[in-house]
Amino acid sequence: MRKTYLFIHSSLFVLLTCLGTPHDANAAVRVGNVTRSYADAYNQVNAMRQQAEYYNQQDLATTTVSSDELAASLPVRVADKNLAEQVIAGVSGNDGSISMDQLERCAMVYPNGEFAWDRPNLGSRAGGSNTCVAVVEMRGYQMGVNGSDVVLARANLATGDSVKCNISEFPEATYMKDAENIEFPADNEPTIDDVIKVMNEEQKKNAGLKIAAGAIIGGLGGNIAGKSDVGNDSLLGTDKGKLQGTAIGALSGAALMAGSTYAGKVGGDIILSTGVNAAAGALVGNIIAIGDSVLRIEDCEVDGRKTSCLWGYLVFGEELNDKKAFYNTSTRETFVCDSYAKNCQKQELINVVLTATKDGKRIDELNTAEFEDIVGNQENLYYIATSADGKNLMVKNSNDLGSDNAEIDNDQGEFLEIAKAETIKSKIAAIIPDVTDKAFGMDKSDWREWKKLHSNGVKIYARDNQGNPSGVLDGDVANFDPITVDAEDGGIIDLSNKARFKTTLTGAGVGGAMGAFSAYQGAQTDIQNRWVTAVREYNDSLQKIYCVTGDRFLGYYNDIVFIPVMSE
Repeated sequence: MRKTYLFIHSSLFVLLTCLGTPHDANAAVRVGNVTRSYADAYNQVNAMRQQAEYYNQQDLATTTVSSDELAASLPVRVADKNLAEQVIAGVSGNDGSISMDQLERCAMVYPNGEFAWDRPNLGSRAGGSNTCVAVVEMRGYQMGVNGSDVVLARANLATGDSVKCNISEFPEATYMKDAENIEFPADNEPTIDDVIKVMNEEQKKNAGLKIAAGAIIGGLGGNIAGKSDVGNDSLLGTDKGKLQGTAIGALSGAALMAGSTYAGKVGGDIILSTGVNAAAGALVGNIIAIGDSVLRIEDCEVDGRKTSCLWGYLVFGEELNDKKAFYNTSTRETFVCDSYAKNCQKQELINVVLTATKDGKRIDELNTAEFEDIVGNQENLYYIATSADGKNLMVKNSNDLGSDNAEIDNDQGEFLEIAKAETIKSKIAAIIPDVTDKAFGMDKSDWREWKKLHSNGVKIYARDNQGNPSGVLDGDVANFDPITVDAEDGGIIDLSNKARFKTTLTGAGVGGAMGAFSAYQGAQTDIQNRWVTAVREYNDSLQKIYCVTGDRFLGYYNDIVFIPVMSE
């Protein structure tokens, strides 16, 4: 809408409006020279003074009738003077002529409304020819002197047409002077993100003290997380690794506090409300970065609606032929060898089916118990053996080494033979909408269960680097490879990494009995409460401005105003 803003009830709403809408030096609503005299079209008949009965007996070319008498003789005001004269005289047949019956039906659309035969300047039929129109006023409730309502805009809306009761829908020429003195409600209610922006601005106060505290806490956490010298297992110390950790932790803690101060209500509340011990413990748990990989799920907008999307790739493969392949049970990596199980190299495979799987399930369809049963059977296990010249081969035991002068490398782990798999031919960056994340993040086992429940009818969209969808892809959810977030991802401190979330909370519990988590919950509650208040104030502001015709109420701000058609 045109540089018009929210009607104010509180300082939060002021900030929300300022953050959400650009301002400039010409933000005042412009007002046209329009008054309650029904504008120039009605003034055209101000010189006429004659009774309607007498006028009907006179020559139209020589008779004058007063504007008051003319208006009183017609069911509704007729803007065109000549047309008004013809109606009273009973003249018909000319182009554009109307009858008294039409005017009466116009007046009866809403008997307590204000109607006229005039040119519409509002709605989809604005600018059309003269017709039956409702004179719609936008009024401000108790915004005038002594609590009176004031007219903010006044325009003509044709019968059978509709318009949104919004200042941007009214032509600027219809604005009244009082429209300059208020700020109009926004087109949409405040969102959680709007509220967070306001609260983040509040977080900037006393930034220096917060950053200093962050440096102290970070230094303590860095010292705890730093590596001790050999033979020293103390929690705190002056070992080289400990001092390096202290320096890094101090810088990281200051940076974290600055980040939470300038960009985050939640992060700032966690540090400040839990105290030194709880915050230090949380940072230690986060810095250690221990946790299971979780799927990357981000907020997104698909087909005009906001939801959450799982990031990944739609993978297209081709069958692996004439080669042997193996699956590492610990690292989950796949190796491809020649047909003699020699010269094995790491290579990513998809749609992997193990030889030991009797029912033909892909490995990503096996639950934990089924996989452990396969691994627990020694007959299914292979090992990498490496010869002196660096060549390798897969063997079950030392009896399979033959004459290659090779030795089994137990550090490489245990392997399972792959019966069927596909090599990757191509990948397309993709997202799946409507995937709801868990509190501690979804992992691969959650993904396996999700696929079972959503095997059909799942739309997969291509995505750009920002996660925006760009069209539906022709592919199966079985060939969707989700992106994971590992605990090692991110910086030294990364509170947004859900793979570290458990260890972060554990650290907070060691230092401050789950103080960090409680503060996080409290911050979320604060945001939610502020948002509820802001929405309530926004909805209240909508009822401060309303649209009427005559004394008929049509709707509050942003409601759709509809005028019925004239009866036939």
